[in-house]
Amino acid sequence: MSSHPVLPVLDHLARVIGATTPRQDTAPTPCTGLDVASLRRHLLGGIGYFTIVLADPDGDRRPDPRAYTGPDGPEVLVAAIRELSAAVRAALADGIETASVRVPALGGTFPGDRVLSMLVAEAVVHGWDIARATGQEWQPDPAASERAHALLADRIEPEYRGGAGMPFAPEVPVSQDAPALDRLLGFAGRSPHWTPTPVTEGG
Repeated sequence: MSSHPVLPVLDHLARVIGATTPRQDTAPTPCTGLDVASLRRHLLGGIGYFTIVLADPDGDRRPDPRAYTGPDGPEVLVAAIRELSAAVRAALADGIETASVRVPALGGTFPGDRVLSMLVAEAVVHGWDIARATGQEWQPDPAASERAHALLADRIEPEYRGGAGMPFAPEVPVSQDAPALDRLLGFAGRSPHWTPTPVTEGG
């Protein structure tokens, strides 16, 4: 079985989620309109769907809207991340990187390695969202950030950006000499220097 950059990112994400506290549930995040608890619910639904897709690459299931409504406790999301990691390992063992994977929610069939890159992007960006909102460190391997950036650069069209209700905020200018994570965040519509206001812990 081969390894993949997504596995350490998922492990890091599980640690960050597991370290969040109830006091931080209502803290704002860099993901516009979502507090920490809401972003956990968003991740719970998305991670559950990736698990389904990787377990059944030829399937035709779409996300269950109820999956995005909770429960939103950190322990539930950590368990879901662990389940997804197991699904990734099993899929890698079955050769998913060179296979085709049906992702009905995204309207098509994609190369398996591209689907894994989608997961890398989801985990790296939202992992940073949660970490920054709760005062934790988030330093994924630069190769994971580069992979996520390349995926988003290929997928995000200008019409996908805007204000409320749009999938992505406008791009935030970041120097091309900046670290890979900062460049990814800027492209994903986030300022790498974002800090929560008010302070969520000890304030």
